[in-house]
Amino acid sequence: MGTKDVSGNASRLDRWLGEYLDQLLPWKRRVEAVYYEKRAESAENSRDYETAQQYYDRAVSVRGRLGDSERAVELGLRLAEVAQKNDNPEVAKRHYERVVELHARRENAEGALDALEPMLDILDAEQQDDELAQWWGHALMVLGKADPGEISNERRERLIQQYADQIYNEDSVGRLYGFALNRLLAGEDDSGADLLEATWDRKDVVREQVGQFRVLLAAGVGLVAHAEIAGEDVDREEILEFVADHRGKLSAAAEALFEQLHEGETDTDPADLKSGVGPDDEVELREIEAQVFGEFLEALDD
Repeated sequence: MGTKDVSGNASRLDRWLGEYLDQLLPWKRRVEAVYYEKRAESAENSRDYETAQQYYDRAVSVRGRLGDSERAVELGLRLAEVAQKNDNPEVAKRHYERVVELHARRENAEGALDALEPMLDILDAEQQDDELAQWWGHALMVLGKADPGEISNERRERLIQQYADQIYNEDSVGRLYGFALNRLLAGEDDSGADLLEATWDRKDVVREQVGQFRVLLAAGVGLVAHAEIAGEDVDREEILEFVADHRGKLSAAAEALFEQLHEGETDTDPADLKSGVGPDDEVELREIEAQVFGEFLEALDD
C-alpha cells in the first residue's frame, strides 16, 4: 500500500471519527441533562433544596448548550421555585426574571405569569415597594397583551385584586379606574364598584396637578352614582363636596353625572354619552367612561 493510500484511509477515518464524535457529544449531553434532572427531582422530593438547586442549575446549563430552550425554561422555573423554598430569594428572582423574559419573547402570557406571580410574592414579602411596583407594571402589560381566553377570568380578577391590595401609589389610580370601567361595562357591577372604591381610596397620594387627579375625581363621581343605583352606602356628601372643589377638572361625562348627583338634574341626555361600545372593543378610556356614565345617568333617571 502506498503512502497516498495510507493518507487517504487516515483522512477518511478522521472524518468518520469526527462525525461520530459530533453525534456522540449531544447524546452525552442529553444523558448528562437527564441525570442532573433526576438527581434534582430526587433531592427536591426529599426536601434537600440546596442539592436540588445545584442539580437544577446544572441541568439548565446543559439544556441551554443543547439548544433545548423549551426544556431549559421549564427547568429554570423549577430552579427558581426550589431556590425560593431554599430561602434564597435573590437566586429565585434572577431565574424567575429569566423565565419571564423568555416567555414574553414568545408571547406566552400564561407562562410569563407563572413566573411573575411568585416573583411578586417575594418582592412583597421583602417590602421592596419600588421593585414590586415595577414588576406589577410588567404583569399588567402581560395581562393587557394576552389573547382573548388565554388567561382565565378568575386568574385575571385575582391578579387585579392583588394589585389593588399591594400597590398604593399615584400610577395605580389610572390602572384601577380603567379596570373598574371595564368591569362595569361587562356588567360585573360588584367588582367594578370595588375597584372604583379602591381608586378613590388613593386620593391622598394623588397630586392635583397630574392627570391622575382627573381620573380620581371621575372615580368618586362614579362611586357615588353606583351606590345610589344599587342602594349602597358611601360617603356621598364628603365625596361630592371634594369633587365640587375641583369641578373644572371633570371630563364631560363625569361633569354630567356629577350635575345629576349634586344638583338633581342635568341637561345632558344619556344617549349623547352612550356610543354602544362593548367590553371587547378596543377604544380609548374616555369612550368607555362615557358609555358607563351614560348608563348610570339613564339608571338614575328611571
